[in-house]
Amino acid sequence: MVLANEMGSRPMELASGDLLPWDEVFQWYIVQDPSFLMEHTDELVFHDGELDLYVWAITHFGTAWDYVPAPEIH
Repeated sequence: MVLANEMGSRPMELASGDLLPWDEVFQWYIVQDPSFLMEHTDELVFHDGELDLYVWAITHFGTAWDYVPAPEIH
Protein backbone atom coordinates (compact mmCIF):
# COMPACT_ATOMS: atom_id res chain seq x y z
CA MET A 1 0.00 0.00 0.00
CA VAL A 2 1.10 3.50 -0.80
CA LEU A 3 -0.69 6.53 0.63
CA ALA A 4 -1.80 8.66 -2.33
CA ASN A 5 -4.39 11.19 -1.18
CA GLU A 6 -4.25 13.10 -4.48
CA MET A 7 -5.98 10.13 -6.15
CA GLY A 8 -9.29 11.49 -4.87
CA SER A 9 -9.22 14.18 -7.53
CA ARG A 10 -8.77 11.71 -10.40
CA PRO A 11 -11.61 10.14 -12.40
CA MET A 12 -11.95 6.55 -11.17
CA GLU A 13 -14.52 3.79 -11.44
CA LEU A 14 -15.84 1.90 -8.43
CA ALA A 15 -14.48 -1.65 -8.69
CA SER A 16 -15.75 -3.09 -5.40
CA GLY A 17 -17.93 -2.14 -2.44
CA ASP A 18 -20.98 0.06 -2.11
CA LEU A 19 -20.38 3.80 -2.09
CA LEU A 20 -23.19 5.28 -0.02
CA PRO A 21 -24.29 8.93 -0.33
CA TRP A 22 -22.98 9.75 3.16
CA ASP A 23 -19.59 8.06 2.68
CA GLU A 24 -16.66 10.45 2.74
CA VAL A 25 -13.22 9.21 1.77
CA PHE A 26 -10.44 10.49 4.03
CA GLN A 27 -7.45 8.54 2.70
CA TRP A 28 -6.59 6.84 -0.57
CA TYR A 29 -4.08 3.98 -0.82
CA ILE A 30 -2.72 2.50 -4.03
CA VAL A 31 -2.79 -1.29 -3.69
CA GLN A 32 -0.80 -3.63 -5.87
CA ASP A 33 -3.19 -6.57 -5.65
CA PRO A 34 -6.75 -5.70 -4.58
CA SER A 35 -8.04 -9.26 -4.97
CA PHE A 36 -8.30 -9.98 -1.21
CA LEU A 37 -10.17 -6.74 -0.54
CA MET A 38 -12.48 -7.33 -3.47
CA GLU A 39 -13.21 -11.01 -2.78
CA HIS A 40 -13.43 -11.04 1.01
CA THR A 41 -14.59 -7.60 2.19
CA ASP A 42 -17.01 -4.82 1.31
CA GLU A 43 -14.25 -2.20 1.36
CA LEU A 44 -14.33 0.49 -1.33
CA VAL A 45 -11.86 -0.19 -4.13
CA PHE A 46 -11.60 2.07 -7.17
CA HIS A 47 -9.79 1.60 -10.47
CA ASP A 48 -8.00 4.36 -12.36
CA GLY A 49 -8.10 3.21 -15.98
CA GLU A 50 -5.61 5.79 -17.27
CA LEU A 51 -2.92 4.82 -14.75
CA ASP A 52 -4.11 1.19 -14.44
CA LEU A 53 -4.06 1.42 -10.63
CA TYR A 54 -6.35 0.08 -7.94
CA VAL A 55 -7.02 2.40 -5.02
CA TRP A 56 -8.45 1.49 -1.61
CA ALA A 57 -10.68 4.25 -0.20
CA ILE A 58 -10.66 4.67 3.59
CA THR A 59 -13.88 6.15 4.99
CA HIS A 60 -12.82 6.01 8.65
CA PHE A 61 -11.49 9.09 10.43
CA GLY A 62 -11.16 10.36 13.97
CA THR A 63 -11.15 7.22 16.12
CA ALA A 64 -8.11 5.16 17.01
CA TRP A 65 -7.85 2.07 14.81
CA ASP A 66 -8.03 -0.22 17.85
CA TYR A 67 -11.66 0.89 18.32
CA VAL A 68 -12.62 0.15 14.72
CA PRO A 69 -13.84 -3.37 13.99
CA ALA A 70 -11.92 -5.31 11.39
CA PRO A 71 -13.70 -5.86 8.07
CA GLU A 72 -15.95 -8.88 8.06
CA ILE A 73 -14.34 -11.65 6.03
CA HIS A 74 -16.82 -13.54 3.84
